[in-house]
Amino acid sequence: MEHAASTAFMGSYSSSILWLIPFLPAFGALINGATGRRLRNNKLIDCIALGSVGISFLLSVVFFFRLFALEPSQRVITQSLWTWFDLGGAQVLGGISHNVMEWGYRADQLSIAMALLVSGAGFLIHLFSTGYMSEERNDGRYYRFMAYMNLFVFSMLNLVLGDNMMMMFLGWEGVGLCSYLLIGFYFDKETAAVAGKKAFVTNRIGDFGFLIGFFLLFMIFGSVDFNTMMGMTRDVMALPELTLFGVTRASTWWFNLVGISLFIGACGKSAQIPLYVWLPDAMAGPTPVSALIHAATMVTSGLYMICRMNFIYVNAETALAVILAVGALTAFVSATIGFAQYDIKKVLAYSTVSQLGFMFMGMGAGAFSAGMFHVFTHAFFKAALFLGAGSVIVACHHEQDMRNMGGLRKYMPFTFASMGFATLAICGIFPFSGFFSKDEILWKVFEGWYNHGHFDGPCLNLVAWILGMLGAFCTAFYMTRLMVMTFWGNYRGNGEDPHGLRAPAEPDHDHGHADQHHNNDHNEHHEPHAPHEVSWNMWLPVAILAGLAVIGGFLNIPHSLHFLGGSHFSEWLSPLLLQNSAAHASHGAVPAIEYWLQLFALVWAGLAILLALWIYKMDPTWSKARTFVAKLPFLYRWVHNKYFVDEFYEFAIINSCKRLSAQLWAFDAWVVDGMVNGAARISLLAGKFTFWIDARIVDGLVNAVAWSFKQTSLFFRFFQSGRLQHYAFVMFFGFLAFAFWRFLV
Repeated sequence: MEHAASTAFMGSYSSSILWLIPFLPAFGALINGATGRRLRNNKLIDCIALGSVGISFLLSVVFFFRLFALEPSQRVITQSLWTWFDLGGAQVLGGISHNVMEWGYRADQLSIAMALLVSGAGFLIHLFSTGYMSEERNDGRYYRFMAYMNLFVFSMLNLVLGDNMMMMFLGWEGVGLCSYLLIGFYFDKETAAVAGKKAFVTNRIGDFGFLIGFFLLFMIFGSVDFNTMMGMTRDVMALPELTLFGVTRASTWWFNLVGISLFIGACGKSAQIPLYVWLPDAMAGPTPVSALIHAATMVTSGLYMICRMNFIYVNAETALAVILAVGALTAFVSATIGFAQYDIKKVLAYSTVSQLGFMFMGMGAGAFSAGMFHVFTHAFFKAALFLGAGSVIVACHHEQDMRNMGGLRKYMPFTFASMGFATLAICGIFPFSGFFSKDEILWKVFEGWYNHGHFDGPCLNLVAWILGMLGAFCTAFYMTRLMVMTFWGNYRGNGEDPHGLRAPAEPDHDHGHADQHHNNDHNEHHEPHAPHEVSWNMWLPVAILAGLAVIGGFLNIPHSLHFLGGSHFSEWLSPLLLQNSAAHASHGAVPAIEYWLQLFALVWAGLAILLALWIYKMDPTWSKARTFVAKLPFLYRWVHNKYFVDEFYEFAIINSCKRLSAQLWAFDAWVVDGMVNGAARISLLAGKFTFWIDARIVDGLVNAVAWSFKQTSLFFRFFQSGRLQHYAFVMFFGFLAFAFWRFLV
């Protein structure tokens, strides 16, 4: 292992205003949430929501330039607000470490780059929302939506700017909560409510793994501070073995366990197999939510966490292999699902899952900077595509089925151009951003097998590269299909459908999404009104993001294309990254095969685009696609229904959990509660019996004695006349009787 950052951050600088970057959106959420319902002033709500995020972005820019002015090894600015709690002493590496947990923030090369992305993309998406959420601006729910959006940005900024794992976990859970609130924003719709719960529960499963890794890190280092853990990594690796919980294993064994545990958490947040199922259903939320959470920010939190913890993963080859395998499989499988989806947002949702798989492939190959760079380029073009899809949905009267669209390029030229550029970027066409980021990942994966000219690297890398190339082909195909079905041909929403391409009237597709939140019936969604270009506050953010998708790739030009410029992004992150020597790119002579692979990737994507054009654009009847479906209905059914993964989970896991829950409830109700209730009944019967004994026997005996005395007293009462003469006669009579008795005796 090459410790490129072993001496990083020997000194740091403090700041008194760094906390404003995350807290300004929190203030916006608090103000809008507390006053929005009473004031009902949408312009004021806009000013607070956009202003708080916009100022956070400007502050992030300021801190970026402050860091840029420092020496690379000194580029860290910290601020501690208060002591959160004291963790006490911990046994670590043969000594005692006393750890005080601070509520603090850290601006370094990685965190400030993510802060720029979160606040910058967040501001554009907030701006888009001011036009997209027009219905909510009139029904009184708008303030709540903006408050949730601000709260999400606050949580995400806490995640990326936190100075320790506890601060990261606070943001980690915060974005999970906000995703539940935003996905289920239309909670009166069953689909949205169920999708919000599904996202929340699925993420909790992943968070269990994250917590296991978190606890193991504290057991190993006695601290969860990033700087402390990075500085102690060399000391831990110097030990041949570590003993935790009474178990002695090699230090790399523990690092692999930590890495895999943290990756399970990343699978939940970043939608990797097997925990990806929540993200496509999350499209039930408003489209700005899809752009903010599922394109630019929340789903990339797992990538950020792995990159931040790179000092763990470079010492955990097994964990990296697991990440590479899962990422490659996710990239391919989810890309194939996009072939047979008709909902425009569902296509983009599975595209997001696939692209996240590519990012994890980069991480698994040890190319952390390449994986993180794809996070940024993906945020540009996927946010543009999601927002563009939102513009299309609004223009088509909240229609989401691409079979009911078509011909929109003449009605929506700005949206068409923006989505066209973003599509070329995601397809990896030169010189758009996806070419520089996705192809760099594929090369790093292939390089792990090629091993600088010797084909003796791990076979996993070769299999992952093949799956990645197949996923890239699928991406170029289904994105071209999306563009053709949406923007070419005739507009089918007004009844002009000579080839019968419209979706059938019966609900055989996901037609009732929460974006269609108006109480209109099916026919009202298909009124014969021509589409229209959306307002400036909707198409402008799309255009800006599309522009970034066009030029963003030049921020990190690979070494093989050094004549175009330098790899600025990789160089910017390099002081933070411990490089795995097996995955570390050589800056010497570029192997010829790298150029051949770049050319092959371009031709490969071009073939996919041409194939999609031949099937969908050159043939306006889509007869080839129909023929394929008719010949292979079984395959189409499986792909269209997402390989029945949700149904499998429902049958094998969810129903089993329900049955187990029912059995546990029955055990609780009949055994546990039965014992308690039985004891209560026995106690009640015993109480009644003892009451009867007390009332009938004990009190009866006492009362019998009293009764006998009473009866005796009644008998003697007859002799108590109260007259002196009578008493004297009785005494005299008694004297005579006694005297007579004595005489006889």
